[in-house]
Amino acid sequence: MAPSDKPRGSEPVNLVLKGTRLEGDLNFASQLVVAGQIKGNIRCEGTLFIERGGRVEGRVQAPGIVAHGELEGLVLATSYLEICTGAVVGGDVSARSVRVDQGAMLTANLTISSDLPDSLPPPAPVAASAPAASEAPAPTAAVVPAPSAAPVAAPAAMPASAQAATPVPASVPVTGSRMFAPR
Repeated sequence: MAPSDKPRGSEPVNLVLKGTRLEGDLNFASQLVVAGQIKGNIRCEGTLFIERGGRVEGRVQAPGIVAHGELEGLVLATSYLEICTGAVVGGDVSARSVRVDQGAMLTANLTISSDLPDSLPPPAPVAASAPAASEAPAPTAAVVPAPSAAPVAAPAAMPASAQAATPVPASVPVTGSRMFAPR
C-alpha cells in the first residue's frame, strides 16, 4: 500500500477529499478522514476524523470521533468524542467521553454516559405527510453557561446512575480545554 493509505497508524484509511460529496447509507470498515462532505446514515468501524472544512451530517456512529470541521445530527461515539479548536458540533450527541477544546462550538443535546448502546437504533420510517404547523411541538432551547476553571461536581443528592445518563442541552462557546467523562 502507498504511504498515503495509512496516514493515521497502521489501519487502512478511507478518504473523502475536499470537493467530494457523498450522500446515502454509508458503511466504512476502517478509519475515515473527511475533508469533503458526507450526508446520510454513516457507520464507521474505525475512528472518524473530520478535517477543517469537512462536514458530516446525519445519523453518525463510530467508536471515536475527532472533529476539526462540522458535525451535525444524531451522533453516537461509542468510545470518545474530541471537539477541537474551530470545530462546530450540533444535534443529539452521545459519547462515553468528550473533550472540548478552547474555540470549539458545541450546540447539542449532549449525553455522556458509560452505559451507551453499541449502535444507533434503526431510523424511524418516513411519514407520508408532515403534520400541520399547529400540531408541531414548539422548539425549545437552553443555554448552559461556560464552565468555570474548576471542575464541577455533580450534586450529592443525585444518584451516580442519574448523573452519568442525564442529557445536557448545551450551547456553549468553549473558553478552555475540558475533558468530560462519566464517573
